[in-house]
Amino acid sequence: LTTNNTNTNLNKTTMSFQDVGRGGRSTRPPQRRGPQQGYSTGGAFSTAAAGGNGRSPPSSSSNHNTNTSISSNSGYDQISDSIVQYQKNVALLERMSIKLHTPDETPVLQTQYTLQIDVITQLGSRIETQLSAADKRLGQMSRVEAAGCRTTHVKLNRDYRMVEQKFKNVMLDVRKKKSLKEARVRERRMMEERRVLETNGTNISSSRGSG
Repeated sequence: LTTNNTNTNLNKTTMSFQDVGRGGRSTRPPQRRGPQQGYSTGGAFSTAAAGGNGRSPPSSSSNHNTNTSISSNSGYDQISDSIVQYQKNVALLERMSIKLHTPDETPVLQTQYTLQIDVITQLGSRIETQLSAADKRLGQMSRVEAAGCRTTHVKLNRDYRMVEQKFKNVMLDVRKKKSLKEARVRERRMMEERRVLETNGTNISSSRGSG
């Protein structure tokens, strides 16, 4: 009799496991499954993937928070793209500056250099506007959301300031080269004038002596 009861219990246990695997035939009350499974390791991806397993959909507030994070990240993506463009243009300006105020300088290069500065200045203004708008969005976020975005904000701002300083250094170097070139031109002019005066003085002395 004990053996028969054990076999009966094993059969019931096996049947219950198979019913759960098939889905929809289990004799367990359906309301117990939600608390047992939960969302502990889920997130948005797991919730969507388990849509047919009896789990309730995420609340509208969760969707709102997700959308806010997405739009915030999109804003920082735009800032990052702008900084990359800014950096590339500064690098191009630096290459141009190498030949400025040297024998290899041409009028075309001077014009390109001036236009390039205008392009970089406009990009810088756009990045300043984007960073300012992002900073205002941080002030409107909850503390948890702001904490996640503030690190990105600080990093992008630091990256931009570093490239901006490089841009200023390039222009400063060009101005120094220009000043040095002009100083050399003035020095040669003064030496030429002195030589002319000395030559004229010698000629006058010679003509007086012969007279």
